[in-house]
Amino acid sequence: MEQQQQQLQQEDSAAVQQQQQRKKQRPSFQYGNYHHYYGYRIGPSGFEDARLKVLDPSWFRGADVLDVGCNEGLLSLALAIKALTRVGFKAGNWLEQGCASNKYEVVTCFSVSKWVHLNWGDDGLMRLFHKFYRCLAPGGLLVLEPQPWKSYQAAVHKQGGTSAPFYKPEQLKLRPEGFVGFLTQRVGFELVQQLSAVSQAAGPGAVPVKGFDRPILVLRKPAALAN
Repeated sequence: MEQQQQQLQQEDSAAVQQQQQRKKQRPSFQYGNYHHYYGYRIGPSGFEDARLKVLDPSWFRGADVLDVGCNEGLLSLALAIKALTRVGFKAGNWLEQGCASNKYEVVTCFSVSKWVHLNWGDDGLMRLFHKFYRCLAPGGLLVLEPQPWKSYQAAVHKQGGTSAPFYKPEQLKLRPEGFVGFLTQRVGFELVQQLSAVSQAAGPGAVPVKGFDRPILVLRKPAALAN
């Protein structure tokens, strides 16, 4: 019996060492390190992403929509099935790419703002918000899901050996709780509503996933400038 216990302990120790070695060998990337990121929202039961329960399909139906930072596109494709007709994908650093003014009727950005913030600081995030406004047609909607401040430090700890260091959280002055104020007072958006996929989603298909009760901000670019 004692020999069997020792053998089991050795096997457990070997398994832990193998797991730690795999973590060390896992590639680390500058702009986020989550493969299948949107898949975390589906939950173990395999039901659909809870955000689909609170996003109004009429916002997207027949509209030109841009999803910035779509990861593997699971949510984008789900929205396409519900409301859109065509889907295109382009990889690149959208913050540094051009975008025609007044082009899109809806811009979505789900759980991406933190990565922009950590890589490009307050200035980069402000540029992103202004670019959203510029790319939207008058009357167009911005659907923004920012990550909470408490998740910033966790991301820095997970950074590992990426090619460029993140900004330290203490270097950042603009906080997620101040995003609405900046977007409305400095950029020009109007706040339409704030949603929560966890508290407002209904029905058996909505599966709350721990750590993802994040606000979804819906903002509108004014249809016309006031005289």
